[in-house]
Amino acid sequence: MDKEKFLKELKYQLRYLNKETIDEELKNYENLPDYNLKPEDEANKIYQKRGLNVKVTKKTSLFDAISKIIDAIKSKNKKIITDLVLFFVYIFILIILIKIPFIYIRDTISSIFSVLVNNDILYTIWSLAFELLYAITAILIFIHLIKNKAKDYENAGI
Repeated sequence: MDKEKFLKELKYQLRYLNKETIDEELKNYENLPDYNLKPEDEANKIYQKRGLNVKVTKKTSLFDAISKIIDAIKSKNKKIITDLVLFFVYIFILIILIKIPFIYIRDTISSIFSVLVNNDILYTIWSLAFELLYAITAILIFIHLIKNKAKDYENAGI
């Protein structure tokens, strides 16, 4: 990592400190011979040194998370593969269970539509919008769970 990128990331990670304190801490990193440090680790050290209970973690992108899970599969460790199979079964069941309240609400409001508004176009728009809302919810939950699983593997050193 180059100096500018490191200092920019460290400054971002120190966002919970006031400006003067951030500037003071960044001065300590201005003339390092090597910037192959992790800004998250350095920020955690600074917060700990200052007696603040702040824990900074690296933000993981979805592609990094998927890559980490693929690496875990490539390890051919039976325990990890079993864990991943159970994890994906859990996700599948969770996505199905999340659909239940959406179905209940959709059907309840559909009954109201049929009584108050006898318009097929509005009903179709309502149904499509509600299905889209479910799809977005399911995708966001899937992404969140994948990122958390990848972070667990990263913390375990897998």
